[in-house]
Amino acid sequence: MKIAKYQSGRITAGLASPLSVIRSRAWKSLLLELAVVALAGNILAQSVQVVDQFNPAGIGPNDYSSGQIANVWKNWFGGAFQSLAWDSSSDANANSGSGSMEITANFDGNDGNSQWAVYDVYGIYPPMNGVQYTNFQCDIRFAAGSATTTNGGQALFGHLIFGVANGWSQDWFGSFDVPAASTNWVHVSVPVNAMSDPNLSNIYNVIIHIYGPYYTPMTGASTCWVDNIQFSGVAPVTTNCIVNWNDVHQRIDGFGASSGFRSSLTTNQADMFFSTNTGVGLSLLKSVVVGGTTVETNIMQMAQARGARVWCTPYSPNAAFKSSGNLDGGSFLSASNQAYASVLAGFVAGMGQIYGVKIYALSIQNEADVSASYQSCLWTSQQIHDFVPYLQSALLASNVASTKIMLAEDENWQTNYYAVAMNDAAVATNVGIIACHDYDGTPPSILPVALPRLANTNAAFWESEVSTYEPFDGSMTNAIYWANRIHLFMTVAGVNAFNYWWLIADNNNNDDEGLTDLSGNPAKRMYVLGNYSRFIRPGFYRIGVVNNAQTEISAYKDAIGGSFAIVAANSSFNTVTQTFSLASFTANSVTPWITSDTLSLSNQPPVGVTNSAFAYPLLPLSVTTFVGQSAPILVNVQRSGAKVILSWPQGTLLQATNILGPWTTNNAPSPYTNLSFSPQRFYRALMQPAN
Repeated sequence: MKIAKYQSGRITAGLASPLSVIRSRAWKSLLLELAVVALAGNILAQSVQVVDQFNPAGIGPNDYSSGQIANVWKNWFGGAFQSLAWDSSSDANANSGSGSMEITANFDGNDGNSQWAVYDVYGIYPPMNGVQYTNFQCDIRFAAGSATTTNGGQALFGHLIFGVANGWSQDWFGSFDVPAASTNWVHVSVPVNAMSDPNLSNIYNVIIHIYGPYYTPMTGASTCWVDNIQFSGVAPVTTNCIVNWNDVHQRIDGFGASSGFRSSLTTNQADMFFSTNTGVGLSLLKSVVVGGTTVETNIMQMAQARGARVWCTPYSPNAAFKSSGNLDGGSFLSASNQAYASVLAGFVAGMGQIYGVKIYALSIQNEADVSASYQSCLWTSQQIHDFVPYLQSALLASNVASTKIMLAEDENWQTNYYAVAMNDAAVATNVGIIACHDYDGTPPSILPVALPRLANTNAAFWESEVSTYEPFDGSMTNAIYWANRIHLFMTVAGVNAFNYWWLIADNNNNDDEGLTDLSGNPAKRMYVLGNYSRFIRPGFYRIGVVNNAQTEISAYKDAIGGSFAIVAANSSFNTVTQTFSLASFTANSVTPWITSDTLSLSNQPPVGVTNSAFAYPLLPLSVTTFVGQSAPILVNVQRSGAKVILSWPQGTLLQATNILGPWTTNNAPSPYTNLSFSPQRFYRALMQPAN
């Protein structure tokens, strides 16, 4: 916890999602066409969604040639509006078999009577994805002699504004001026930016609006025609990746956040954070210790009861052990090594004996490189080195030696504070977890590197705290930023655990330090973290992924139980149809769990796996976790006289004398010949060699 370090370049969320009363017309109006456009030097397919081309058959059951266009398009507001009709004699493409929408108006120069707003009351269903469709287009022309306004000395037929309905109000996304010098058809093209305005993520209708007094007052009659209303964007693309069961990387210790300085959660909040049935299933809880005590025992118990591991980080030693003589600021006094180690070991033992909470790991000091006005303490890297043996001995003496020692949790992702201790083999062997915070101000374009474990290669590596300090942003745009960071820490830095800062923002600033706001309302980043934590449980291993696309995909397995999870983040504005090929394993099906602008860790119907492969459309700005169970490897048994011949297609042969185990590794290759029937033996194949 510290002052803000940087601004992340995100775009602040805008209006809420639109309300709608929509009737289906997908079978008529949602025409999809393919074109080819050049974008940034690449040839990409473009998808066009036509709202209305004003053909005689109209939209749905509404026959325009019979005058039923008024069932589809109406004036919402504005006293200038006079009439609306289908005109078969005017078509932007000179198509004799089609037409356009004719709108007549009469402007009187006053505010209320100098505007009109025609909208698509029939609606677009299913709603159009404004993240994928990033451009609005239409054709428009005005009759000669129509009312004009003036801007910069230029006469205009009016200032056109385009938007969508937002409940009972409007959300405008673009505008266009039509010069009065020409009465020919004019093609309109304006961008749609759902990143800056999430209300455009789902577009249910279109509003076309002329506001007369925008420049100078308009007076007089006006007639215009509108045709070819449509949206366009880059078409969904298909990409491929290979998930390799036998390409095994780091063990996963968990994903979590901190209850720091908070004394209670409601049952619903505890379920939301830690339950793997109804919540995001965080498997780690970071609790704060000050002077050998904590106020978080209730939350620690609730988290542990829901399957989470509890670990602790001291913010300050006892005041008597510091140069400042109080809990805020100051430096640690090394003469207190033995006394302070006993205090911490007593705390760990007491948590188990009094509260039934097992402390999985204990850090030596939170951000030992930061002196602050809040509860904090400066340590040198040599002091941390010297303290480790004292703490190890104290934990052993208190019968809690299974609690892992963590260091050094400095503010940034670097080796500065742990290197001295971890370069000394005699000290490093007592350290179970190396941890750093990630307040180094690096945006996603800068990779978090894999830091060295030095003299203890068996030590786990944790990212133990991170957040930003901007005003609270619960949007999917913000969540995609964190999806990217988690992906990089798992796949590039190769960490065993990832921890956000607070569960609930708790500094009265209502900023992005928490997974929720001050009132406990979850941000989308909480659900994105849940895309990992709920399904990738402690003891899983990351397995290799080779991907040919911009999507960010990582995969994880339970080597013993055979369950697996594949996490796919699509940070683009386009739907990506992703193909997954499963190498060295297969499954019958996978279940997608999606977090997007409209879904929050929501399970979808299972997807079948055929020939060890499946495909799925990844929504724009979304994270999808595919959860599955690997199909078992069958061990084929053949008897040949007094011998039994075992064969299996892949993996390692395990054997036991009891079906319940213990199972030991038989290193024989397939086929394996068993020459004895006594004692009885059971065999099974493990997908990955035991490690």
